[in-house]
Amino acid sequence: MWGKKAITRQGAKRIHAKKSAVQPDEHPLTITEDQKVQLRRAFAMFEKTGKGRIPSRDLVALLRCLGWNPSEQDLEEARHELDLAAKGYISFSDVETYIARRGGIYNGANAEEDILMAFQVLDKHGTGRITVRDFRHFLTTMGERMSTEEAEELISCSRRDGKDYIEYRDLVHAVQQLNT
Repeated sequence: MWGKKAITRQGAKRIHAKKSAVQPDEHPLTITEDQKVQLRRAFAMFEKTGKGRIPSRDLVALLRCLGWNPSEQDLEEARHELDLAAKGYISFSDVETYIARRGGIYNGANAEEDILMAFQVLDKHGTGRITVRDFRHFLTTMGERMSTEEAEELISCSRRDGKDYIEYRDLVHAVQQLNT
């Protein structure tokens, strides 16, 4: 039916027997539908060939887009687990399984930490600052895009003394104060 083989009683018994053989501490590796959507969006930003895979070198950026801040040890484990040296590419399903094994996209971080980690992706030197140029580009081209006017208004509220950078921790705190 619908192009799939119907399961016979005998086949169903074999499937049930295999499921009962699963150890009690084992559980399916899944992420929520919302997390899958978020992962697909982030993955699509790096997937350029239409083959459903991304270059291994983009894994760190992908994880950071998802709000993760992987340590060198985390990255080494990922390289080993995903066999990045041999393949050179990672499929969506490999990334999805990898993320599911680690508890999904959100690991209990609060909203402020999530926002700060998102800014860290843009913070190329780890200084706590992002350039106005990069911030403007981010606001007007990624996610829920802002108009140029909206972006300029936010930048003018965020900028200190006409500097060419924004200290994003201060920006996050200022925005949170507006929401309370």
